[in-house]
Formats: sequence, C-alpha cells, structure tokens
Amino acid sequence: MSDVDWESEFAKYRSSPEFKMLNSRMTLEEFKSIYWMEWIHRLWGRFIGLSFVLPAVYFVARKQVSRTMAMRLVGIAGLIGFQGFIGWWMVKSGLKDDLFAPGSHPRVSQYRLTAHLGAAFICYLAMLWNGLDILRTNKILRVSSDGANATLKALSNPALKPFKRYVSLLAGLVFITAMSGGLVAGLDAGLIYNEFPFMGLGLTPPKSELWDKFYCRAPDHSDLWWRNLLENPSLVQLDHRILATTTFTAVMALWAFSRSAAMQKILPRAAQKGVHGVVGFACLQVILGISTLLYLVPTGLASAHQAGSLALLTWTIVLGSRVWFPTQAARILAQRTITQVNLGGTGSEMAQRAALMSSAAKAKTLMPGSPTAVAAVGFMPAVTVIGLALASETEATVARRQLFSRKLEDHAVSGLGQTRSS
Repeated sequence: MSDVDWESEFAKYRSSPEFKMLNSRMTLEEFKSIYWMEWIHRLWGRFIGLSFVLPAVYFVARKQVSRTMAMRLVGIAGLIGFQGFIGWWMVKSGLKDDLFAPGSHPRVSQYRLTAHLGAAFICYLAMLWNGLDILRTNKILRVSSDGANATLKALSNPALKPFKRYVSLLAGLVFITAMSGGLVAGLDAGLIYNEFPFMGLGLTPPKSELWDKFYCRAPDHSDLWWRNLLENPSLVQLDHRILATTTFTAVMALWAFSRSAAMQKILPRAAQKGVHGVVGFACLQVILGISTLLYLVPTGLASAHQAGSLALLTWTIVLGSRVWFPTQAARILAQRTITQVNLGGTGSEMAQRAALMSSAAKAKTLMPGSPTAVAAVGFMPAVTVIGLALASETEATVARRQLFSRKLEDHAVSGLGQTRSS
C-alpha cells in the first residue's frame, strides 16, 4: 500500500476506542505490525476455506463419496463459513463504544472471542473425526475377514464400556477447559495473580473479590453469580485453574485405570500407546500454562499454551478412535458376509472372486483421474487430502464390490435355473 493508504487505515484505527484509551501513543510503524498480523490471519482463513471447499465440490460432483459423507462435507464447509462470520462479529465488538459498559476496558468481547475459538475447535474436530473414521474403516476393510471380525469383537467387548465413556468425558472436559482459556484471554485475566499455586495470600482470592457486586447490572443483583463467573477476571482465572487441575487429574486417573490388570488384558495395544500420548501432552500443557502465568503471558508462550490445548484434545480424540466401535466398518463387513453366504461356492471360486475384486480396486486407484491423483496435485490441507482420498477409495471400492457380487449372484441363479430346466 502507498503512504496515503496507510495514513487512511491508521486514521480509522485512531477513531476506535482502543486507540483513544489504550494505544494513543502508537506510531504508524507499530500500527503496521498489528495490521499485517490481522491481514495474514484473515487471508489464511480464506485459504483454508477454499482449500477445503474446492476439492470437496470436486469429490461430490464426481460422486466419489457417499451421500452421508457428502452431507458431512457440506456441514464442515458451512462451519468454515460460520467461523469467518464469527471472526468478523468478534472484531466488530472492539471497534464500537456502544458495545462497552460505561468505563469498561476497550477490548473485543470475551464472549465473542470464546465463540470464535469454540467454532474453530469444533470445525477442526469435525475434520479430524471424519478423517480418523475413514482411515480406521479403510484399515479394517483391507485386512482379512477373520482379522476384521477379531478387531470388531475386541472393540465390542462390554468390559471396555467404562473406558470408552471415560475417554468421551475426558474429551468434553478438555474442550471446556480450553474454552475457559478463551475467557481468560478475552479478559486479560492472565495478567493478575502471576503465581502458582497461590493467588495472593491463599489458594483462592477473598470471597468478596470473587463475588463482587461491581459486575452486576441488574438492580436486584440477580445476575451476581453468572456475571462474576464470566466477567470477573479473578474468578475466571480461578475457574480456569480448577478446570485445568481437574483435567490433569482425570488424565492421570485414566492412565492408572489403563494400567489395571483387567484393562491390560482387553485394551488394544494401540489404545495403550494412545494413553501415553495423552499423558505426555497433559504434562506439557501444565508446564506451558504455569510458565505463561509466571512470565506475564508473553505472546510466544501464550500461543504455545493455546496450541497445547488443541494438541491434547486431538490426542484424546485419537485415543477415542482406537477404542470406540467402528459402526461403518461393521456395516460394510456385515454386507460382505451376507453376499458371500448368498453366493456360496468353493474355496477356489471365492479366491478367484477376491482376486477379481482386488484387481478392479488396483485398476481404479491407478486411473489418472482418480481422486487420489487429483488431490495429490491440489492444494488442500494434508488431513483433507488423506481423508477424502481414502473416503472415495473405500466407498467406491465397496460399491464396486457389491455390484460385482450382485452380478455374480444373478449369474449363479440364472445358471441354476437353466440347469434345472434342462
């Protein structure tokens, strides 16, 4: 931009309440640094949206994914667009005086900031879960029927139910803790009580400070409890500490539970390794959180702490994908079994049919216009590439096998009828 353009943009910022009350001494060069940071963030968000939507449109238009997966892709694309809208809505809250209570600190709304963070997490988790589900289904369908059935039998063991429920609850707890961190960031609550584990003279601030009527807006103070929970920096930081400590304790309890004799016998090997990963990320997140607090929230540490929460949540979902029952894979295997029972035939005939199916699958994957080839030369993120490519491969292969089986069945029935008539 030219100097005139920069002066025009800087004049707009100088009219904001943030500049007037907080950054009145900011120079043009300092403004350029925050301007470029925001510009890159917005451009990167648009790039992510296009890198998902364009390949998704291609796969859906070419009918390379099932109707269910197509609906999921549409839902994720909608989440990406909604995330952009929430980002605009959040930024708007920091630019207008009428969005602040009289005498309040000019900043973006902590509610909108947390909503923006939560929408980003949900969008990411939707991509992650569908990708993991596709990878797991593809892995199960590639092994022999005996191996696949053994895996399904192990995952359907009723003794695993407590562990599965624990992992689900832990994922929810990690998510809630991360959202409470959004409130801490929105209120700059990390800039007070920069010590751990104490907050002032004790483990908690005085009760009068935690439940301060200053934050009430109702004349009868009926909003005392929830206003303080969401708008009082002291209580918001204390809540985040309690949730973080609870999450860490829950992770260690999960580790102890996985090490019990009963769980060691039935817990899959991959799940045992997954528990170790969750413990490692939880310990790292505790270190990052305490360090961020003690060093007065430097940008680098704060960013690492936020990324750590997403890493911990990611690995918790990965652990869940290793113990939760794969419904889609079980349904496909059941259809295969029914088809094989209807077809019957000798062992050599079954082997020939399997070889034909395998050859058809290989031929499909080597076609120049296959989804895998298109995605490989595209520009969408790696997770989306892998997920969509394997989704199209798995679902197209299954559909092709089912069609082939039906043709064989019809041919066998026709042949049997001709034999009887002769």
